[in-house]
Amino acid sequence: MRLAALALLLALPLCADAHDAIGAEARKAYLQKLEALARTAQSSAPVAARATALVDAGRTLDEIRTLLNEDIISHGRTQGLETSILIDQLNATPWRLQVSPQTRLFVANQRPYREALALDANGKQAPLARFMLLKNQFYDSFTDDPLKPVRQDAATLLEMIDAGERLLPARDPAIDSEEVHFIVAIHYLQAQRSGALPAARCQGRFSALLKTFRERWPTSLKLATLEALSGS
Repeated sequence: MRLAALALLLALPLCADAHDAIGAEARKAYLQKLEALARTAQSSAPVAARATALVDAGRTLDEIRTLLNEDIISHGRTQGLETSILIDQLNATPWRLQVSPQTRLFVANQRPYREALALDANGKQAPLARFMLLKNQFYDSFTDDPLKPVRQDAATLLEMIDAGERLLPARDPAIDSEEVHFIVAIHYLQAQRSGALPAARCQGRFSALLKTFRERWPTSLKLATLEALSGS
């Protein structure tokens, strides 16, 4: 199986057959929800409530993006008038969703997660915001080969490694520990290849993460991917 296909399988949730998933009522509900969350985020509510609203906005945009990408994967494009209207309406707001010229799929709008972390970097919602930022950045960053990212500079790579390292010990049920270990391990391979970090450090951290993976998730497809990427 090609790495791109495997990565897509790992990134997307299982879903029903693709269809025109966004009707008029769904479009209105999404926009009303995002408007309400924006009002809370911009209000004088407590910091924790505003950060929660931003994370919820990010998750809502991710839900919309998943529906749009399922349409593209199934039909080569998004379908339906209401879908087109929703995209146009979102693009007139800070919640815009953009298509990657490399993958031709919609990429995540990371703004809500970044704003949540800027607002409350150590609050209750911070681990989830950090996890979604890490996950979305990773899966949006490459086409065929995760070791050849097309949407990631050195500064972003180091930022994501730092975010991932902070998430590794997390015991929050909202954080997928297997996913975090997987992404951070690949980021160290990227850093080694690009020279963003010393090779010895990258090799040591990757080996430690691979060891953890073999102990905790021995039958995982992600383990097979890590072994294929490292040649082990």
